[in-house]
Amino acid sequence: MDSKIILGRLLQKFIDLQVSQFADYNEFGFVSLSVSSVTVSRENGDDTPLPFKKIITAIEGYQRNNELYDLGPAALRDLGITHINSPIHSILHLLSKEVYSG
Repeated sequence: MDSKIILGRLLQKFIDLQVSQFADYNEFGFVSLSVSSVTVSRENGDDTPLPFKKIITAIEGYQRNNELYDLGPAALRDLGITHINSPIHSILHLLSKEVYSG
């Protein structure tokens, strides 16, 4: 499935749920959507914009190596995603692993 279609599905689910949380990690809330990013609230910090290009990078990483889905947020660092890896990881887990396998 095209990464932009997956991005759209992720955003719609996040907007519908208004919150994303993976296992026992921090919770992230939906704040707003812009042309190029989604802004999340953090339990421990300021609201943070997540650029769509970074989310797409993570989606494509999951598509190339489906096993990344089973790892924690730190695995996204290998894809060049730092500082915002936890909220992106959380949002990516709103959809099942099968979505990324293709």
